Amino acid sequence: MLQLKSITYISLLCLLLATKASGLANCPSGCQCDDNTLIVQCGEGQLDVLPIALNPSIQRLVIRNNKIKTIDSSIQFYVELTFLDLSSNHLMTIPQRTFTYQKKLQEVHLNDNKIGAISNKTFIGLSAVTVLNLRGNLISELHLGTFTPLAKIEELNLGKNRIGFVDPKAFDGLSQLRILYLDDNALTSVPDPVIFQAMPSLAELFLGMNTLLSVPAAAFQDVPALTRLDLRGAGLRNISHDSFKGLEALRQLDLSDNRLTRIPTFSLSNLVRLEELALGQNDFEVIVEGAFVGLKHLKRLEINGALRLKRIMNGAFSTNGNLEFLNLSSNKMLHEVQEGALSGLPNMRHVILKANALTTLAEGMFPWRDLITLDLSENPISCDCRVMWLRNLLVEKNGTNDAISEVYCAFPERLHGEALRNLNPALMGCTHTDPRKQALIGALLVGSAATITTLALILYRCRRKIREYISNGVWGNSALGRKEREYQKTFCDEDYITRHQHHPCSLGIHSTFSNTYTPHHPAARHYGFCTMPINDLNAPEAQKNLQQLQVPTATVLSEKKALQTGISIDDCASYSLRLKPCNGNVVEPQPSVNHYTKPQFAHSAVTLDVGESCYSYADVPMMHSPAVNTCEARQHQLRLTQEHFNQQQQQQKQQQQQQQPSLHYGTSSRSDCDASSEVMDANYIYSNTHYSMPLEQGRCAKTPTPPPIPPALPLRNGIATTGRRSFMSANTQKQQQQQQQPCNNTMRNPH
Repeated sequence: MLQLKSITYISLLCLLLATKASGLANCPSGCQCDDNTLIVQCGEGQLDVLPIALNPSIQRLVIRNNKIKTIDSSIQFYVELTFLDLSSNHLMTIPQRTFTYQKKLQEVHLNDNKIGAISNKTFIGLSAVTVLNLRGNLISELHLGTFTPLAKIEELNLGKNRIGFVDPKAFDGLSQLRILYLDDNALTSVPDPVIFQAMPSLAELFLGMNTLLSVPAAAFQDVPALTRLDLRGAGLRNISHDSFKGLEALRQLDLSDNRLTRIPTFSLSNLVRLEELALGQNDFEVIVEGAFVGLKHLKRLEINGALRLKRIMNGAFSTNGNLEFLNLSSNKMLHEVQEGALSGLPNMRHVILKANALTTLAEGMFPWRDLITLDLSENPISCDCRVMWLRNLLVEKNGTNDAISEVYCAFPERLHGEALRNLNPALMGCTHTDPRKQALIGALLVGSAATITTLALILYRCRRKIREYISNGVWGNSALGRKEREYQKTFCDEDYITRHQHHPCSLGIHSTFSNTYTPHHPAARHYGFCTMPINDLNAPEAQKNLQQLQVPTATVLSEKKALQTGISIDDCASYSLRLKPCNGNVVEPQPSVNHYTKPQFAHSAVTLDVGESCYSYADVPMMHSPAVNTCEARQHQLRLTQEHFNQQQQQQKQQQQQQQPSLHYGTSSRSDCDASSEVMDANYIYSNTHYSMPLEQGRCAKTPTPPPIPPALPLRNGIATTGRRSFMSANTQKQQQQQQQPCNNTMRNPH
């Protein structure tokens, strides 16, 4: 038995020696056989089977781009192989246990063939394999334990197949697998997380070019060591907030060529160690402020080929201070990059803005002189003063080793196709080439516009006050204003301190002032503007508070009447008027009187009491109807001015013809008294600035007397003054009445 085994080993040894000698002598056509390096490399040729006459000690066998259709038993002669590359052949099947004797084989490349199926017995014997490449075949299913024999495998490429079904236990035993390619297959969802539990060391996962549509929450939480995730072209429309949960160690992420309508800021914020991100060829239109918040370690960002991207907002990359490479090329609708979009990027060295729709760029956007690479080509740049800084930058960078591409003008038409570097400020129409001067001029213009706008707003809001100030102030009728204020003054000491509100018996007459004051006596009531006890109106103290309205003398009235009508009036007496109070709802019949109109005198001597009058000189005058007998009838108020007085003079003749006389001159026992029944001028006071005159003293005078001086302001503290008001004691008033009685007709209420 031992002899038989010895003979067998000797025979095999001889056969191998003979085969080696034959292989050295018969290297296939189109192959390179190197016995020193033990490498056989066959180029494109006509090989349709695996050569059998090669050196059995070869370690690397490379036969590409041939027509080999199967791996037969001849592979068993090359037990020393460590590297096998049969890519780009016509392999359709791999027989079971084909690699039983390849215990040293480490890399197997069977990509770009037509292999349609593999099983759990296909790779038996490949216990030392670390790389298996089956990319570009026709594999559609991965069954239970298919890759279990590959205990040491680190990279498995199953991309560009037709895989639509993956058994959850297909990758069991691949504890050392670090790179897995499942891209460009027929997957409709991310593989079950159970699959990834068998690969705890997985660092790179490629799932792009599938039809995933979405990434469910916590889909990769069982691969915490993952550093690269490729989801390019996966048809993603939605990424949930927790899609990348558990991927805190991820460094590279590719989400380009999907259907994302917005940047998944919240989902990306979990990737705190992310350094490279690709988001090109998506459907978002704007990159908003803080779009990549949380990505503090981001160094490379590519957003190219986003056909709907139009603008990049201020602060879009403000939280990415470590960014070094920015690719924003081939975004055909990108026409606006706001000035603060690239602010806060001190480490930026490479900016690619090629083939966009940019017409200009702001110098303050970025410290351009720190760049090593700047590509602004294929943009419709408008060569005007706004890009003068860019022209200066291109001139400055000329001759350096920096990759600064040339920029050609698209506008204006006269500079179309011209290199921006070759233009001068005159051709670009710039007079102020210094950016500091331009900034200063711009600041002045903006400041001036802001100041003018502010002043306009202030004037508009204060227009009413300004109009009132102009009308009542320097340019207004100050004389008339002073005169009106003089008419509206009050004469009680309390009026200068406090003023009462509208009294129910004020006949609708309101003062120009807000007349409100607090009576000093609880039993006092308001009479005009002065307080007076209710029950003791005839007391001497009350008589002192009575107001006396003095009307013009007969002499002045006759003179005025004679001048207006041509009729001579014998004014033999002066008249005194005393107003009666309003007694509740009952008003005693009395002549029509008010503050500023002269009463119409009756034939008989009458006297009207003013002791309890509701009237006050400070009340605003009003227009009266021919007969006003009640408090309720006097409601319509009209403030009188000098213009109103002048208008009343023009209507005197018409009023004299229409007005029925209610008060006439009374008869007198004196021979020099006129008994005429002519109606006195009701508008006398309106027609004269001095509406109050002192009573004539002594005998009647037919000769006109000069008008008195304008009334003076009343003195304080109850001291009697001359003018519109007269504060006289009861005894003084009585003495004057006795002196005037021989020639004066007193007016009293007719009953």
